[in-house]
Amino acid sequence: MRKVYTLLILFLLSGYSLFSQASGQSLPVTAFVQGAKAFSSGEWTSSIFLLRKAVSYPENFNPDTWYMLITAEMYAGEYKNAYQDCETYMQNFPESPYDSYVLYHRGRALFCMGEYEKSVLILSDFCHQYPDHEMYPSALYWIAEAFFEAYNYDDAEVLYSAIVNDYSDDAKADSAQYRLEIIKQAAREEKLIYLLKETGEEYLAAKEEYERQLRLSGVDSTSDARRRILDLQRTNADLERRVLELENENEELQEKLNDEIAKNGDIKSGTEFLLSDLKRKAEYTKKLLEEKQGEGKNE
Repeated sequence: MRKVYTLLILFLLSGYSLFSQASGQSLPVTAFVQGAKAFSSGEWTSSIFLLRKAVSYPENFNPDTWYMLITAEMYAGEYKNAYQDCETYMQNFPESPYDSYVLYHRGRALFCMGEYEKSVLILSDFCHQYPDHEMYPSALYWIAEAFFEAYNYDDAEVLYSAIVNDYSDDAKADSAQYRLEIIKQAAREEKLIYLLKETGEEYLAAKEEYERQLRLSGVDSTSDARRRILDLQRTNADLERRVLELENENEELQEKLNDEIAKNGDIKSGTEFLLSDLKRKAEYTKKLLEEKQGEGKNE
C-alpha cells in the first residue's frame, strides 16, 4: 500500500508543480503541496491539518486529496475522523481508483473504534469484492482480530490459519501465527480447568463414600474406597505437575509477547488481557490443587 501512496504523491506533486509554475502559487496549491510533503515525511498531524485545509477549496475536492487525507488519519490513529471521511469519499466519488482502499480503511477504522460486528461486515464485503487485492490478507487478519476480541476463538483460529497457510509471505503471517499460539494456550488452560473440576468432584465423592463406609463398618479402612482415593490423589499430583508446566508456558508466551510488541505495533492490549487471565486461572487452579492435597494429607 505504501507504493500506492508514493506514486500518488509524486504524480500529484509533479502536476501541481507544473500548474503553479504556469499560474503562480495559489492558496489551494500551497495547501495541497505542503500537505503532500508532510504526508510523504510521515508527519501525520501536520499533513491532516494541511490536507483538511486543502479539500476545503473546490480545486482540491477530488479523490486524490481525500484519499491522502483518509490515509493520514488512519496512520495518526484518528479513526473516527477517518471513518467519517470514508463516508464522505464514497458519497462523492463512487467510482474512483481508490474505492477498494477506502473500503478497507472504512472496515479497519470500525475495528479500531471497537465496532467489531460492523467491521466484520465491511471487511467481509471487501474480501468478497476484491479476492485478489493486495490488502486481502490484511482484511482477513482484521476480521480474525474482531472475532478474537469478541472471544470467538474458533472462527478466529480458522482465519488466522488461512493467513499462515495461504499467505505465508504476507506481513500479517507472523502476527497470525502468534495469535494461534495464544488461542492454543487458552484451549489448554480451559481443558486443565475442566479436568481439575471433574477430578475434584470425583475425589470428593470418593472421600464421602469412604467416610460413609467407615461409619457403617466401624473399621479403620475400606480397601476399595481407600484405593480409589489414592488413585485420585495421584491424578491430582499429575494435574499439579501440568499446572507447573502451564505456568512455564505462560512465562514463555509473555517473552514472545514482549518481542512481538517491539516488532509489530498491531498486537493489541487484548493479548495482554488474555495472558493475565490465563495466569489468574493457573494460580486459581494451583490453589485448588493445594487445598485438595491438604485435605488428603489430613485423612
